Amino acid sequence: MKFTFRKDIPEGAYRSFQLEIHEIKLNKKIIGYISKGKSISGFGISLAIKQSRTEQNPAAFKWVRLKKRFEKAEEARVFLNDHIDKIIVKYDLHQFED
Repeated sequence: MKFTFRKDIPEGAYRSFQLEIHEIKLNKKIIGYISKGKSISGFGISLAIKQSRTEQNPAAFKWVRLKKRFEKAEEARVFLNDHIDKIIVKYDLHQFED
């Protein structure tokens, strides 16, 4: 099993202001993003993790950002696929519906 990725290409008049984002997919469902931060250098990985719904937290998921940063998005992709077994065991990943 491997993660797959899709680069989100900015469009429209404000595309120069949009950040570079790569969708992370598992079984053709989005489970997170690789994105370049404005104030933090390099690319970071954000994963959607399942959580139980409460009045204070009505969402079915929460975002977890990994501490490790990467110079290139390709390095983040390789890291994710190299550590897929650990990630799947540690996190209960939320899969977004299309």
